[in-house]
Amino acid sequence: MKNDRIDFQKIFLSAPSLFLIVSTDLSILDLNDSYEKAAMKKREEMIGRNLFEVFPDNPEDKHADGVSNLSKSLHSVLKEKRPHTMAVQRYDVQGPDGIFEERYWCPINIPVLNSQNEIDYIIHRVEDVTEFITLKNKQSKTENVTVDLQKKVDEMEVEIIKRSREIQKLNFELEQKVKERTETILKREKTLAEQNEVLKRQNKELEQFTYITSHDLQEPLRSLVCFTELFEKEFSGKLDGNGDIYIDFISKSSRRMQDLVKGLLDYSRIGKEKQLGEADCAQIVKDVISDMSIILEESKAKISVDDLPELNGYTIELRQLFQNLISNAVKFRKKGVIPEIKITVQEEEKKWLFSIQDNSIGIDEKDMHKLFVIFKRLNNRDEYEGTGIGLAHCKKIVELHGGSIWAESKLGEGSIFKFTIQKL
Repeated sequence: MKNDRIDFQKIFLSAPSLFLIVSTDLSILDLNDSYEKAAMKKREEMIGRNLFEVFPDNPEDKHADGVSNLSKSLHSVLKEKRPHTMAVQRYDVQGPDGIFEERYWCPINIPVLNSQNEIDYIIHRVEDVTEFITLKNKQSKTENVTVDLQKKVDEMEVEIIKRSREIQKLNFELEQKVKERTETILKREKTLAEQNEVLKRQNKELEQFTYITSHDLQEPLRSLVCFTELFEKEFSGKLDGNGDIYIDFISKSSRRMQDLVKGLLDYSRIGKEKQLGEADCAQIVKDVISDMSIILEESKAKISVDDLPELNGYTIELRQLFQNLISNAVKFRKKGVIPEIKITVQEEEKKWLFSIQDNSIGIDEKDMHKLFVIFKRLNNRDEYEGTGIGLAHCKKIVELHGGSIWAESKLGEGSIFKFTIQKL
């Protein structure tokens, strides 16, 4: 059975909520279809431009403060590296005719952190509450509000109260942090405080991520897979042609999501239970090749391996590193060409430099910057299976060993993946 992966780009573009992704210099990187519709502008008119160049204040409103408030929120996210929820904002939007339309929004800005705890992107998510605000204004002038409209008003009012409480909580936490960090403490214990903050943040993020993944995602998925299997056994062949197709689609999609959740959970656990010791890289690669024997035999892959060193490292993680890179070299082979993989190492003063060279399809230069970004797939899922997590795993494992990883490649000419491991 074909094991396709979920197209997260398609899900992002089709999501009913409004999402905009901006860079750290506040340039627009991407947006989904709902945001494009609400903005009343074409995607190509927005991507690559500064956020506030695309969405200026309404010059007809002398009290307009949308740009100022949103700018403060985004800079708070960049400084604090944590989500910032804004109160309801009036932020008028310019239509195709150049006339500004009155709009009200509930925004939240969320940072996306990399393995160095630096911000790669900011997710700007908004809800259009114009209808709610307009309804509240009209409600004072009319006595006949329908039951459905009243229900919507109540629901949105609860959401706004919830957002206001979140803002109050964040403000309180910020005030407490400012009080605790006096100039004297920062000067005397700066290094220790920074290390403690990083550790606390990482532990908190890991705990939250593990809980969400293992409970909020895995349990519903298990139930979905279980009931789908029962439904399939009970009604397979009894439905019309489309019915069987739909059941098969649900089953495949559920299992793809399970694979993705497992990959995310594995990613979060890298280095969590560290077992530093003597790692025999030669034996590790030998074991990996043995485990992959069926795939290697089917592809007739040829692998040459230098004399690899013994070093201080994390054996389980290093095994996963080599397996991911060798697996990719085989997976992305050229059609009709036998994969050739060469593993070499060079000893330097303070580190080991490993190279894994192949004759694969190679990588387009314009895609190199996305290579180690989690969920970034460079190839069509129908041709090459995968979750888009493997190389992100590799990067995290190498950084766990105090090293760095990069690739040298040209489209159609194979690739060389290089990484360093510090001599611990």
